[in-house]
Amino acid sequence: MSRNGKTGKNRHKGKRPAGKSGAVSPAHDSVSLSTFRVGRALDALTPAFVQWFDDGSPGAAPIALGCLKQVESVLGRYMDSTAAADVTVFEPVPLAVAVTDEVVAAAGSGSSAGGTAEAGDAGFVVSAIYTYIDFLSDTGRWSGTAEQLAGVLDFLDAIGQQEDDGAGVIGVPDVPEQEALDELSRLPLVRRATALLEWIGDGRPVTGTGALRLRDIEAAAACVGVAARGGTKRAGAPLPGTAGAADVPTVRSMYEVPLLAQMWAALETAELIKITSTKAVPFEGVDAFLAGGPSERLEELVFFVDSFLMSAVLDYDPEQPWERIVAGLQASILIAAATDDPPLLERVLAAPDAAPAEEKAMTRLFTDMAVDRLNGLADLGLLTIDTHFRVPPALIRCVANVFDDEWVLAGLGLAPAPDAGDEHRLPGASWAGTPVLQLRILLNGSKPPIWRRVLVPSGMPLPQFHEVIQALFGWLGYHLHEFRIGGSRGPAYAPVNPDGEAEFYGEAARDESTVTVGDLLPAVGSTMTYTYDFGDNWVHGIKVEKILAGDDDGGQLPRCTAGRGAPPAEDSGGTWGWSNIVQAVNDPRHADHKEYREWLGMLPGDALDPHDFDQDEVNEELAHLF
Repeated sequence: MSRNGKTGKNRHKGKRPAGKSGAVSPAHDSVSLSTFRVGRALDALTPAFVQWFDDGSPGAAPIALGCLKQVESVLGRYMDSTAAADVTVFEPVPLAVAVTDEVVAAAGSGSSAGGTAEAGDAGFVVSAIYTYIDFLSDTGRWSGTAEQLAGVLDFLDAIGQQEDDGAGVIGVPDVPEQEALDELSRLPLVRRATALLEWIGDGRPVTGTGALRLRDIEAAAACVGVAARGGTKRAGAPLPGTAGAADVPTVRSMYEVPLLAQMWAALETAELIKITSTKAVPFEGVDAFLAGGPSERLEELVFFVDSFLMSAVLDYDPEQPWERIVAGLQASILIAAATDDPPLLERVLAAPDAAPAEEKAMTRLFTDMAVDRLNGLADLGLLTIDTHFRVPPALIRCVANVFDDEWVLAGLGLAPAPDAGDEHRLPGASWAGTPVLQLRILLNGSKPPIWRRVLVPSGMPLPQFHEVIQALFGWLGYHLHEFRIGGSRGPAYAPVNPDGEAEFYGEAARDESTVTVGDLLPAVGSTMTYTYDFGDNWVHGIKVEKILAGDDDGGQLPRCTAGRGAPPAEDSGGTWGWSNIVQAVNDPRHADHKEYREWLGMLPGDALDPHDFDQDEVNEELAHLF
């Protein structure tokens, strides 16, 4: 749930609460001693809260009183369970429980506090508490520690996210942060990724295709728990000093070692390593993955696990239909394994028995391949396989992030494509009928990572693709831009004015209107960069993940299918400057707190969630553009 614009006063415009501060919410059955004490304490804070809340807009004062009425009901529940007496400091877990109980009670009674919100409106309850916590923080009235404040906001985020995410197949459990961090840290997957990162160190040479050199494959494979050696022949001499070396396979490329290739791709996708023309080097933010603070490291670990699951399951060759079938089997079992009704191993293995006679052998083959690959995921700690397939609680969110998506399921043949609004199709566009590229666009250097997945027709000219990227990342088009292929020394493409002069400083760029996206990104794995604003230097790395037949898409094009991270503000100083701004606006003690909040136009009670991303809003913008 975004704290910006959803948790402050703007969310409650038009919801005029009844009664005065201190009235008892109908959702709370009786006036307990705790509720009475909370009401008295809030009465003393009411004038200051209303003054802090009031921005001069009509009805601000009644809305502020409505927030306090909702806060009173929640805090009454909190005091009942904790026997605490202070309304300026709270422990995260009991407060989260009180908020949840309030939402449930409101839904059951058909009303919320004082009639200020619809039945079961979790957003109103959470927003009211957010606003009150912001008031305590902004005015210096928070009497707890900074760690307690961060914990409270994290728990409110978790509750709010459940509302924003909507109903999916998977119900993501609320796992405490430290418990989740401990579980992910112990994963063999994470330990092997850490070993590979430590082996990479300051950098390792790569070939022109971004792969490790043959002589480095042995050491890299060992980091991920695989015995393999690089060589030009399949049969080679035993590895020196290795027991059973005669059984060690010789490979001609790192891509013939699947786990190493998947791990390598996941490290790159999670922006833990960067592949240059000659070396693989660590990103500056890799320290957060290896030894960051609890919240920061957990975010990095989750993103890496997400990236690995995408690489291991969804990175199949679309030209090979059988790979799509096996990936679909893996995904369906993982989704079921993340629910309260996990699938029986015996039932999965027996599935081919129910297939028609002419399909039994093929079904058996596909099932065995899927289960074999799932066993590989189990070896990495991503699920357990005994009598059932089960996903550990802390990893359920990762399975949901990757697979519990209508477009992913449709792509795997597990569900029909959702209705994306056929009225937005462009049958008369020059790119109609051309293959569709699935692209992943990452804002290089962003922490937490800011990325988007988008489907675009390969025949789309670069000027229109520029507009797509602007919409995906919320840019305003105030500055110059360029596309570039082949690294920093490769050719650049940019707008050219009618006189033939490139609107771009430095070497003359080629006219971007003369080429299409497919011209520059012709195959799966092709890459290029898009740079916007040469002062702030926002560099976007673009990679082709899949190429789909144009006739098979059946939805709005272009279309964003996934993403992560709030779009940075224009002219915010690049990725480093934006990170500093996010920290400043959310930390009342920061020297630039007030200045940056005013610069962003933030109102009292608003907060900036760097993880927030509204896919529907982006697709609406794309529909309007095209």
